Amino acid sequence: MWIAFALLRRGANVILTFAFFYGVWWYLFTWMPEKNRQTYDPIYARDVFSGHLPVAEVLATRRFHAKDAETWDCTYAIVRLGPDAPEQPPTWIDDEMGWQFRFGGQWVESPRAEPPVNHYDHIDTCAKYWPMELSTELKDTLYSSGAWFVYRQYSDTLFLYSNERRLAARIRFGD
Repeated sequence: MWIAFALLRRGANVILTFAFFYGVWWYLFTWMPEKNRQTYDPIYARDVFSGHLPVAEVLATRRFHAKDAETWDCTYAIVRLGPDAPEQPPTWIDDEMGWQFRFGGQWVESPRAEPPVNHYDHIDTCAKYWPMELSTELKDTLYSSGAWFVYRQYSDTLFLYSNERRLAARIRFGD
Protein backbone atom coordinates (compact mmCIF):
# COMPACT_ATOMS: atom_id res chain seq x y z
CA MET A 1 0.00 0.00 0.00
CA TRP A 2 2.83 2.32 0.91
CA ILE A 3 4.53 1.66 -2.43
CA ALA A 4 1.34 2.35 -4.37
CA PHE A 5 0.90 5.65 -2.53
CA ALA A 6 4.53 6.66 -3.27
CA LEU A 7 4.12 5.83 -6.97
CA LEU A 8 0.85 7.73 -7.10
CA ARG A 9 2.48 10.74 -5.46
CA ARG A 10 5.41 10.72 -7.90
CA GLY A 11 3.04 10.37 -10.84
CA ALA A 12 1.03 13.34 -9.60
CA ASN A 13 4.22 15.39 -9.24
CA VAL A 14 5.24 14.56 -12.81
CA ILE A 15 1.79 15.41 -14.16
CA LEU A 16 1.58 18.67 -12.21
CA THR A 17 5.10 19.66 -13.30
CA PHE A 18 4.23 18.91 -16.91
CA ALA A 19 0.96 20.87 -16.61
CA PHE A 20 2.79 23.82 -15.07
CA PHE A 21 5.42 24.02 -17.81
CA TYR A 22 2.84 23.45 -20.53
CA GLY A 23 0.77 26.30 -19.07
CA VAL A 24 3.80 28.60 -18.96
CA TRP A 25 4.69 27.67 -22.56
CA TRP A 26 1.12 28.31 -23.73
CA TYR A 27 1.03 31.67 -21.96
CA LEU A 28 4.37 32.84 -23.36
CA PHE A 29 4.08 31.57 -26.92
CA THR A 30 0.37 31.43 -27.69
CA TRP A 31 -1.87 33.62 -25.59
CA MET A 32 0.51 36.46 -24.77
CA PRO A 33 1.62 37.26 -28.35
CA GLU A 34 -1.99 37.28 -29.53
CA LYS A 35 -2.96 39.57 -26.67
CA ASN A 36 -0.03 41.85 -27.45
CA ARG A 37 -0.56 41.72 -31.21
CA GLN A 38 -1.65 45.30 -31.32
CA THR A 39 -2.95 46.95 -34.40
CA TYR A 40 -1.11 50.08 -33.32
CA ASP A 41 2.59 49.34 -33.06
CA PRO A 42 4.39 52.59 -32.18
CA ILE A 43 7.85 51.35 -33.06
CA TYR A 44 7.08 49.67 -36.40
CA ALA A 45 7.34 52.85 -38.50
CA ARG A 46 10.57 53.84 -36.78
CA ASP A 47 11.98 50.35 -37.37
CA VAL A 48 11.06 50.43 -41.07
CA PHE A 49 12.87 53.71 -41.70
CA SER A 50 15.63 53.69 -39.05
CA GLY A 51 19.12 53.81 -40.45
CA HIS A 52 17.80 54.79 -43.88
CA LEU A 53 15.83 58.02 -43.50
CA PRO A 54 15.67 60.72 -40.83
CA VAL A 55 12.30 60.34 -39.08
CA ALA A 56 11.01 63.52 -37.46
CA GLU A 57 7.56 62.19 -36.52
CA VAL A 58 5.54 58.99 -36.85
CA LEU A 59 2.20 59.90 -38.42
CA ALA A 60 0.60 56.44 -38.49
CA THR A 61 1.87 52.93 -37.87
CA ARG A 62 0.36 49.46 -37.82
CA ARG A 63 2.43 46.32 -38.25
CA PHE A 64 -0.34 43.73 -37.93
CA HIS A 65 -4.01 43.81 -38.63
CA ALA A 66 -6.22 42.71 -35.78
CA LYS A 67 -6.62 38.96 -35.30
CA ASP A 68 -10.39 39.12 -35.68
CA ALA A 69 -10.24 41.50 -38.65
CA GLU A 70 -11.04 40.73 -42.24
CA THR A 71 -8.71 38.31 -44.02
CA TRP A 72 -7.33 41.26 -46.00
CA ASP A 73 -6.59 44.44 -44.11
CA CYS A 74 -4.17 47.34 -43.90
CA THR A 75 -0.71 47.59 -42.40
CA TYR A 76 1.33 50.76 -42.76
CA ALA A 77 4.26 52.89 -41.68
CA ILE A 78 3.84 56.59 -42.44
CA VAL A 79 6.35 59.17 -41.24
CA ARG A 80 7.23 62.83 -41.51
CA LEU A 81 10.86 63.12 -42.59
CA GLY A 82 13.52 65.33 -41.10
CA PRO A 83 14.95 68.29 -43.04
CA ASP A 84 18.04 66.34 -44.14
CA ALA A 85 16.09 63.71 -46.12
CA PRO A 86 17.56 62.84 -49.53
CA GLU A 87 16.08 64.36 -52.70
CA GLN A 88 15.77 60.99 -54.44
CA PRO A 89 13.87 58.15 -52.77
CA PRO A 90 16.04 55.36 -51.41
CA THR A 91 15.35 51.65 -51.75
CA TRP A 92 16.32 48.94 -49.31
CA ILE A 93 15.62 45.33 -48.50
CA ASP A 94 16.48 44.35 -44.95
CA ASP A 95 17.12 40.60 -45.13
CA GLU A 96 17.58 40.43 -41.39
CA MET A 97 14.23 42.07 -40.55
CA GLY A 98 12.14 40.51 -43.34
CA TRP A 99 9.80 41.63 -46.09
CA GLN A 100 7.72 43.82 -43.75
CA PHE A 101 10.68 46.21 -43.57
CA ARG A 102 11.31 46.52 -47.32
CA PHE A 103 10.97 49.99 -48.80
CA GLY A 104 10.97 51.17 -52.40
CA GLY A 105 11.81 49.50 -55.66
CA GLN A 106 11.48 50.84 -59.18
CA TRP A 107 10.37 54.36 -58.32
CA VAL A 108 8.04 56.23 -60.66
CA GLU A 109 7.55 59.99 -60.52
CA SER A 110 4.12 61.20 -59.52
CA PRO A 111 1.42 62.05 -60.41
CA ARG A 112 -0.06 58.60 -60.50
CA ALA A 113 -2.93 57.93 -62.87
CA GLU A 114 -6.23 57.12 -61.22
CA PRO A 115 -6.54 53.35 -60.72
CA PRO A 116 -8.87 51.46 -63.06
CA VAL A 117 -12.41 50.81 -61.86
CA ASN A 118 -11.72 47.18 -60.95
CA HIS A 119 -8.67 48.02 -58.79
CA TYR A 120 -8.69 49.31 -55.25
CA ASP A 121 -6.75 52.30 -54.06
CA HIS A 122 -4.52 51.67 -51.04
CA ILE A 123 -5.10 55.12 -49.58
CA ASP A 124 -8.89 54.98 -49.96
CA THR A 125 -9.00 51.44 -48.61
CA CYS A 126 -6.90 52.19 -45.53
CA ALA A 127 -8.09 55.77 -44.91
CA LYS A 128 -10.51 54.64 -42.20
CA TYR A 129 -7.52 54.09 -39.91
CA TRP A 130 -6.02 57.59 -40.26
CA PRO A 131 -7.07 61.15 -39.60
CA MET A 132 -8.78 62.74 -42.61
CA GLU A 133 -5.94 65.28 -42.97
CA LEU A 134 -3.37 62.49 -43.39
CA SER A 135 -5.47 60.71 -46.02
CA THR A 136 -5.87 63.96 -47.91
CA GLU A 137 -2.14 64.68 -47.74
CA LEU A 138 -1.26 61.18 -48.97
CA LYS A 139 -3.67 61.42 -51.92
CA ASP A 140 -2.46 64.92 -52.78
CA THR A 141 1.13 63.67 -52.70
CA LEU A 142 0.40 60.65 -54.89
CA TYR A 143 -1.77 62.42 -57.45
CA SER A 144 0.28 65.61 -57.87
CA SER A 145 3.83 66.11 -59.13
CA GLY A 146 6.91 66.26 -56.94
CA ALA A 147 6.83 62.81 -55.35
CA TRP A 148 7.80 59.23 -56.12
CA PHE A 149 5.89 55.99 -55.73
CA VAL A 150 6.15 52.24 -56.23
CA TYR A 151 2.85 50.44 -56.67
CA ARG A 152 2.34 46.67 -56.54
CA GLN A 153 5.91 45.79 -57.42
CA TYR A 154 6.01 43.73 -54.24
CA SER A 155 2.64 42.15 -53.55
CA ASP A 156 -0.05 44.63 -52.56
CA THR A 157 2.22 47.36 -51.26
CA LEU A 158 2.33 51.06 -52.09
CA PHE A 159 5.52 52.97 -51.30
CA LEU A 160 5.35 56.75 -51.37
CA TYR A 161 8.16 59.28 -50.96
CA SER A 162 8.21 63.05 -51.14
CA ASN A 163 11.14 65.15 -50.02
CA GLU A 164 9.17 68.30 -50.81
CA ARG A 165 6.38 67.31 -48.37
CA ARG A 166 8.82 65.46 -46.08
CA LEU A 167 6.70 62.33 -46.27
CA ALA A 168 7.48 58.62 -46.57
CA ALA A 169 4.88 55.86 -46.49
CA ARG A 170 4.71 52.09 -46.77
CA ILE A 171 1.08 51.00 -47.12
CA ARG A 172 0.12 47.37 -47.61
CA PHE A 173 -3.34 45.96 -48.14
CA GLY A 174 -2.94 42.24 -47.77
CA ASP A 175 -3.32 39.12 -45.71
